[in-house]
Amino acid sequence: MRLISIHLRNIKSHRETDLTFAPGINVLSGANGSGKSTIFEAIGYALFGVNAQDFVTKAERFLSIGAKKGEVGVVFEGADGETYRVTRTVGTSGKWLLAKLRGESFEIEDHANLQETEARIAKLLGLSGNRSLADQFKLVIGPFQNDFLGPFVIRQPTKRQDAFDEILGIDAWRKTFDGTKSLNSAIAGKIETLQAEVAGKQDQVAVLPAKEVELRTISASLAGKREELERERAAHDAVAAQVATWDAHKVKLDETQSGLQAVQERVRSGNDHVANQQLLVQQAVEASAVVEAARAGKEAYLAAEQRLKGLREAESQKNRLEKELAALEKEQSGLTAALGIEQREIDALAGTITAEEQKLAQEEQEQVSLQSGLMAKDSAARAALEAASRDESRFRELPAQRIENTLPYLEVALDRLQSLDAQLEQKQKRVSAGAGLKDLAAALATRREELERVQHEKSLLAGRHQALVEGCQQIGEGDCPFFQEPCQNLHELGGTALFASRITEAEAELARLDALARGLAELVQKAQEAALELAGIDQVARELEQGIRERAALEKDFQTRLAEIEPAELLKTLRSFLTSVDVPEPSAAPLQLALSDTPSERRQQLADWSGAWVETLRTVESAVVARVKTAEEPVQSCLLKLREIGVRGEALERRKRDLQGNREKLAQRQQAVAAQQQRLAELQVSSGRKHASLEAFAGLDRLIEAAGTELTRYQADRDRFIAHEQAALELEKRQETLGKYRERLAVLETDLAAKSAEVRELQDGYQAEAHELAKRERERLTAAVARLQAEIAAAHNEAKRLEGEIAALTRIAAEIEEKLAAVEELRDKGNLVKFLRTQLFKNVSSQLSERFREEISFRADRIYRSIAESDEELFWGENYQIILKDMVDGALRERSDDQLSGGQMMSAVVALRLALLQTIGARIAFFDEPTSNLDAERRENLARAFRAIDVGKEEVTEHWYDQLFLVSHDVSFTEITDQIIHLDNGKNNGG
Repeated sequence: MRLISIHLRNIKSHRETDLTFAPGINVLSGANGSGKSTIFEAIGYALFGVNAQDFVTKAERFLSIGAKKGEVGVVFEGADGETYRVTRTVGTSGKWLLAKLRGESFEIEDHANLQETEARIAKLLGLSGNRSLADQFKLVIGPFQNDFLGPFVIRQPTKRQDAFDEILGIDAWRKTFDGTKSLNSAIAGKIETLQAEVAGKQDQVAVLPAKEVELRTISASLAGKREELERERAAHDAVAAQVATWDAHKVKLDETQSGLQAVQERVRSGNDHVANQQLLVQQAVEASAVVEAARAGKEAYLAAEQRLKGLREAESQKNRLEKELAALEKEQSGLTAALGIEQREIDALAGTITAEEQKLAQEEQEQVSLQSGLMAKDSAARAALEAASRDESRFRELPAQRIENTLPYLEVALDRLQSLDAQLEQKQKRVSAGAGLKDLAAALATRREELERVQHEKSLLAGRHQALVEGCQQIGEGDCPFFQEPCQNLHELGGTALFASRITEAEAELARLDALARGLAELVQKAQEAALELAGIDQVARELEQGIRERAALEKDFQTRLAEIEPAELLKTLRSFLTSVDVPEPSAAPLQLALSDTPSERRQQLADWSGAWVETLRTVESAVVARVKTAEEPVQSCLLKLREIGVRGEALERRKRDLQGNREKLAQRQQAVAAQQQRLAELQVSSGRKHASLEAFAGLDRLIEAAGTELTRYQADRDRFIAHEQAALELEKRQETLGKYRERLAVLETDLAAKSAEVRELQDGYQAEAHELAKRERERLTAAVARLQAEIAAAHNEAKRLEGEIAALTRIAAEIEEKLAAVEELRDKGNLVKFLRTQLFKNVSSQLSERFREEISFRADRIYRSIAESDEELFWGENYQIILKDMVDGALRERSDDQLSGGQMMSAVVALRLALLQTIGARIAFFDEPTSNLDAERRENLARAFRAIDVGKEEVTEHWYDQLFLVSHDVSFTEITDQIIHLDNGKNNGG
């Protein structure tokens, strides 16, 4: 498997970039900011599905500045030998597509979702599908530049172990063991909950038989009430039909009487209408005479009104001309005054501008001279401040600063030790107190056998006693039980007295056996309690052993963490720092530490010791900070003065801009004066024209007055004509309406006589008393039917309620069975979980870790020896700690963590990462600046090691990868690479 090429469009600094990769080792070089790391990030984004937020804080920042959408395309050769292209877009609605080369073009594969696409790519890359491609890239194949050392330099063993378990993919076993810790208790709690639910539901189901009997009783009563309802309903229907007949007769009578009254009312109304219409006809005749008399005056009024309207329009034109003339004269006067004022202001402004130009030139020259002197002072002050700041940074990095972070872990360990000591003491007392219970518990089997024997004898004697009592009763009756005749031997052998003595003896023996059984039962009970107590003590003894082991582990962890803040080392580094910064050395006695055995005493000793260190560090910090503040004062002073000069410079620039603006305003005002003078000449011409137009309206007021007088003279005739004109026009129509009213009145009088006869006939056939009796009987039957319906509905609801309760109780009974079955199933699951946790999950993670570390250590040691060219042995120890072993003066020496130099640590990490990649089966790898912290010799050795791996030399390792990608500025890699790709900001935009 290998990468063939990559295409980037609008990805960070790459506007349009195309790169082709060679098999073997590819080195990317270029200046800072040229986008070398972006190439690796783009491969991780497109080929491995890493989120853009893992590279930048926001996905938008993965795009080039100003771009809305970007794209990365990677062409690669899969494990199957075919060529594929994967593309992934950046921005809204991003897509992740995989295409296969068919002929001369790529054909996109159809995948249901992103998960299917990822699984397909993982298969083509030859990687495991059990973990996401993004995790495999970030953790192993292509760690980010800032995460290259990553988990290798984590100081806390537990956190380091968690990180590498995740990288190796074996953390699932430990997480499963931790995650199932509370599962058994959860299952037990669920069983208790189900049992409690079953107990509660069994009390509910107990009433089920009584509910069924009640339902049968109500069903029988409901059938009788339904029969009675049918009888009452039939009687009600018959009476209702009779009432309906009387109601129909009564309705018809009422309707006829209402019709008669309506006809009577219409006759009266018709007489009123005829009288009113006769009056309207008379008024119309009179109005016609008035209209004819006033017609001539009305026509004269209209002629005068039309003439006055024309004169008013001429008056409006005259008024408009007068207003326009007044406005022109006002504007002319104001413009003349404004021109004089504006000319005087323009002359004054020109003099002010000339003076301001001379003043600005002088101030600008002074500003330049003052600024050059302050810049020299500021440079010297900043150099002193940088020296003081470096001392402050060294102080922050002192090993003594770790006390504050390490102390809480020590206090937690001491709390746990103190708690464990108290628990172990209590458990030891309980174990010692249980020695006397062994004999009592050992007699439990014997006591049980003896109790069973006594109970067996008691049951046999009770049966014999019962037989004697029955025999005495039968013989007492005098009949032979075999021949069914009077017994001949009854009195000869003593009769019932013989049975009475034996019954008395049996009862006495039963009493003795009862007392013996009670005593034995008490002894058995005490032996059982002793056995239970002894079982609990055995559990306590096991817990005691576990607690002792846990205490030893805690003590070891305490000592390990205490070694991280070794007092002698802390004091040594502090003295070295104080000597270099010329600060007085504090007293050494309070900074030494000697711990007691008991956790409580150690806690106080640690508190006193840490308090002394905190006070010492605070004193030193005050001196260091004071030096920084002293060095900051000249810098701040120069900065303030430079800012003041800058403010003055900005003020000068603003004044220059203001001066230029005044020049422009002066020119604009001069142009405005010329335009106003032209406007004044135009106003004088317009005023002369308006005066000439007003002379045409002389004598207009006299004509308007004459027309108004004539209009008033004919006003009365015009008003009379208009008031009577409508009535005169309606004379003929009113006469026609009067004739129609008289004809309709005659028809209504005929209808009135017919309605009166019909009412009298209906009144003779109606019986009010019989109608009322029938209605009362209907109401009685209606009430009876309603009562029965209500009773039936109530009984029906009660039956439904009982049916619902019975159904619910039946379901509850079924639920009880289901819950009992669930309890048994949960017990089986609890046993399975216990087996899996103790026999499988607890041990697999550590076993796999040990096996991986052995394999990776073997490969990494060979690579490390090649890089370092030393006899040191690289070993990956417990909790994935990097350990270097060598021989010094004939003795084995081991070093780790803080004991290793930066170059040793970097060389070891490179070797382990290469071995780790080989172990997981990765065929490609990315190294971003792997030569950090390496000296020149180690960088050359690392380059030769990469080439040795590439060709598969036995002294390093076999050839396990198809391609290796390096980002480096080091010339050591130019001789071993298969291809060097140079990047710079000027070429990225064009590819």
